[in-house]
Amino acid sequence: MKNKTGLFFLICMSIILFGFQTTDWEYHLSEDKKFSILTPGKLTTTLDTVGSAIGPIFCNNLVYQEKADSVAAIYSLSHCEYPSGTLHSDSTELTTLYFDSTVASMVSSIGGTLLYESEQTYAGYPGRIWKMSYDKGKKWGKFKALMVENRLYILQVRANDSVTTRDHATRFLDSFTLRTF
Repeated sequence: MKNKTGLFFLICMSIILFGFQTTDWEYHLSEDKKFSILTPGKLTTTLDTVGSAIGPIFCNNLVYQEKADSVAAIYSLSHCEYPSGTLHSDSTELTTLYFDSTVASMVSSIGGTLLYESEQTYAGYPGRIWKMSYDKGKKWGKFKALMVENRLYILQVRANDSVTTRDHATRFLDSFTLRTF
């Protein structure tokens, strides 16, 4: 009986200690200090300018890509500035249409299956969260979009299916914080 109790205690302690181990995540504060996020590694930055009928749209793309054994994940945050008087968070009908088309476009471009989608506000700003599977169910992507005044934020994690990457995706998406100082 003592051996079973000791073994049970050892297993419980191992689970507790394993549960408290964390990877070293990095705190990232944007250059303009408008947002922060935690990432599992150093972000690389690229700037894109997209010409459109409403004028140029400037997008900053922050990306971290990990590859460990058979687990691979891409974490990214893009924020795009829309010209004044075009897309704005106080135009709820327009942002709803924009989010609808963004979700449909991503599902179509990746060739995936939408698993769920829901509206999600953050600090009073309109947003959307969705998850999809692709590559015959071997991979998934979890996305969050948020419109703050004339700035669009799109966060995403795309990964092979594993518990670790699912937990990391939630941590990444939930760590996004608007800065108001």
